[in-house]
Amino acid sequence: MKSNQYKSPFDENLSPRQRTQTAIDRSALSLKIATYVICHTLVECQELLAADERLSTAHAFLQRATSTHLCNHKLTTEGLVYEFRGQPFELHEEFKTMTLTRSVYEHLAMFFFLFEHPHNDEEREIVWKYWQLNSKKSQLDFSPAGDAEERKGEIEEMRALRKAILQSRIGRECAQKLDEWTAIETPASTGALECFRRGGRYDVRRVSYSLAWRYLFHNDEMALLYSHLSMHCHPVFSGLVQYQNQATADEGDDAIPLYFSACFLAYLCRLFLRLVPGGDAIVSNEFSADDLRLFAALSHIK
Repeated sequence: MKSNQYKSPFDENLSPRQRTQTAIDRSALSLKIATYVICHTLVECQELLAADERLSTAHAFLQRATSTHLCNHKLTTEGLVYEFRGQPFELHEEFKTMTLTRSVYEHLAMFFFLFEHPHNDEEREIVWKYWQLNSKKSQLDFSPAGDAEERKGEIEEMRALRKAILQSRIGRECAQKLDEWTAIETPASTGALECFRRGGRYDVRRVSYSLAWRYLFHNDEMALLYSHLSMHCHPVFSGLVQYQNQATADEGDDAIPLYFSACFLAYLCRLFLRLVPGGDAIVSNEFSADDLRLFAALSHIK
């Protein structure tokens, strides 16, 4: 038998309990390293976080993904227990953490397009402002209509962001698309913006969360991942049919959503460390080489 370090939660030669425990162990490692990075940054990089809005926002991404994954970990390890006629009634649900896993994936995808994917500062600035603009549009949809002054201030901020985008070189070269997409009356879009070159000029496209896997993993086997996560997060017929037909006992698949969440968190954490001066040393001085190799493998979903 391989040591636990090299077991895979997908290995059907393992017992269901071993498969589940392997995913839990991977999750614990991702949590241990991510929480250490969060705390180390808060203690040792206070001035840097205060002075750099983007780094502070990146740190918030990592914190939220970590807390979401921690909920996933606790829900997986502790399970779901109802009460029926005064007695505990354990509920088996293979898909119980899908919503949490989907959230960590979306945080990873947006983090990647904001901080990792842009090739230069010019692209990074456009993507950053476009993300801010869409975030403000979404927030405006939920603002009370009666608070006219607040809404006016939000709209002015959106107009300033739109103007900065359209007056940039990329904005001028992609005027038709960006003029439409950044218009205040255009509904907010989900997903991210990508800048790329075509024929010596810039072009832009919107990348949905369902297609982000192509950029993150370069693995066709991930093609159905987001739709599978969404199917068990929304009241979709096929998802509810699968829910009703799931096995009545744990066959080792209950912790697979947790495993994917651990992989997404590891990936996001490694991307965050690239933004912090001396980021690699933060973990290399604290964790063993074996832990760091496994952590790196998790970020590539292995």
